[in-house]
Amino acid sequence: MSSPPAGRGALERIVQRTVQRCRTQRLFVAGDRVLLGLGADVASLGLLGFLLHAREALGIASVSVAAIEERCDEEADDAEQVADLGRLARQLGLTFHGVRPSGRGGRVRVVDELRTIAASHGYARIALASTRDDDAVRVLAEVLRGRGLSTLRGLAPKVRGGVVRPLLGLERTEAGGLAALLDVDIVMPPPGEAVAPRDRITPALASTVLPRLRGLSPSASASLARLGRDARRVQRSFAREARDLVAGCDAGAAELTLEGAMLRGVRGPWVAREALRALSPGALAEVRSKDAATLVRAARQSSELGRAGAVVLHGATALLDRRDGRVTLRRRGSRG
Repeated sequence: MSSPPAGRGALERIVQRTVQRCRTQRLFVAGDRVLLGLGADVASLGLLGFLLHAREALGIASVSVAAIEERCDEEADDAEQVADLGRLARQLGLTFHGVRPSGRGGRVRVVDELRTIAASHGYARIALASTRDDDAVRVLAEVLRGRGLSTLRGLAPKVRGGVVRPLLGLERTEAGGLAALLDVDIVMPPPGEAVAPRDRITPALASTVLPRLRGLSPSASASLARLGRDARRVQRSFAREARDLVAGCDAGAAELTLEGAMLRGVRGPWVAREALRALSPGALAEVRSKDAATLVRAARQSSELGRAGAVVLHGATALLDRRDGRVTLRRRGSRG
């Protein structure tokens, strides 16, 4: 890892701290080819500067960048921004993937597009420029939506599919400062019309609420991010307990019986997901999560489930035994 120019002592400390965090969390493995999802925001440019600067220290074999148009819209400025990012990548001698997804209108699932590129070109890691501020905003949004512990997660530093977030330990201003490591003049076009947000909560939290919280308590972002980490730790514990509970049930090839209390307690969502996974291991995770939420809601309103006699899910039918409160899950299509 080369030494930064004189006068960048503070920047070097941020780099060393971030390198250590990447090592501790095992975000990269020696020889990784890394694809960076590059945007026109300062954090993305900071992540690019960090990865190029710390490539040797992290054992990264190569860094390439990709920019995705977020809208399939001829009137939007997304194509111009992608072109500018491509020029920056070429200026730095990097492989660039600019993608305009097929489709008409609407939002594009950027991470899904990056996964497609990574799979096609053999990249082991997809690096995103999420910061501690983004993590804090996610936690606040999850709290305000009021869906309980099962959906309070924040942003994890590493998720399935090779996606990593090396800058989660930094606030946005610190991450943006790392762009100075690029040692090139960066001229980006003024932002065009913003992509319509999927909700009105998150943009307001990022632009107004979180800055005010930091004004009252400078450690607000760190505290909220810690809450997300603690919630993920509890959820992992619940998931292990749920697997043990389901494994101890009397499960046949197409039927599984649970104590109603297992579904009504705080661990209910995890027990429901594990039970449905045992019955239909090939079901899509999204479908299974929706079925689990329906099952838990029905178990917690057992009087309604008792009157209905059964709840039909995508992959199973849930039946309540009025005598002992047990819930039997029967795979759809099986007879009993």
